[in-house]
Amino acid sequence: MSEGEVAEKKNSLGFWRSSINPWAVRTKDNPERLAFVFHRISGFLIIAFLLAHILETDSPVWSQLIYHVNGWTFWNHLMAIEAGLAFRVGEFIIAGAVLFHAPNGIRLLLSEFFGVGIGRPGDPKPPYVPGTFTASQRTWLYAVFVVWIALWIFAGIIIFT
Repeated sequence: MSEGEVAEKKNSLGFWRSSINPWAVRTKDNPERLAFVFHRISGFLIIAFLLAHILETDSPVWSQLIYHVNGWTFWNHLMAIEAGLAFRVGEFIIAGAVLFHAPNGIRLLLSEFFGVGIGRPGDPKPPYVPGTFTASQRTWLYAVFVVWIALWIFAGIIIFT
């Protein structure tokens, strides 16, 4: 390596590259990173669903303005389309996103804002292990994964029956 070059660590892509493409950072043996990626994806899915839901709920109004049809006729047509299997699968995916995003958000609030499971700060001694890799943090994260899967299975039973 010549003078002036900066060597990047194996799993450190930098803030912007890892923010734009979170899949570029390896998640093998790193459940915290996997939770980070899932949290971003689930947040995006929730926002996209909310925007689509607002458009769908407001369809009796805008369908009269754009298509010049009876708003409730258009609403009933949309409801008939949304009764199909493809939309049930979409509801299942959105339910999974919400059911992961909420408990993981609570975990992040507890740990980052209130210091739950972080422990007391100490002098860094090599090899430095970040606080998120401590046993209590991993336990909280695994609890989030277990709660998420259990609730998602229950939501699937409700949606598909």
